[in-house]
Amino acid sequence: MVAELDEPLEQNYVRKHALEQAETLGVDVRKAATRIFSNASGSYSSNINLAVENSTWNEEKQLQDMYLSRKSFAFNRDTPGAGMSEKRKVFEMALSTAEATFQNLNS
Repeated sequence: MVAELDEPLEQNYVRKHALEQAETLGVDVRKAATRIFSNASGSYSSNINLAVENSTWNEEKQLQDMYLSRKSFAFNRDTPGAGMSEKRKVFEMALSTAEATFQNLNS
């Protein structure tokens, strides 16, 4: 909703970045403004810890790709509860402008 506000870009960085992403990716602003990502429905964890524990990686890029592949499923405001779709390019672009991220874990 913030990305869709009619505000100056200097005051609304969410809108600024969403507009840039929309233009680069050729999607609408609402899709480009996605900021909540998780695993695919029915999937749990990035499994990075397992790859590290079992030494099943050779380069850091493999861990990065694993994380991005597993965590790039976006929650959709327009169809809540209808499952999630993979939005890896949007996820990567959102991460490229972020100074911090948050992962909520319940135990």
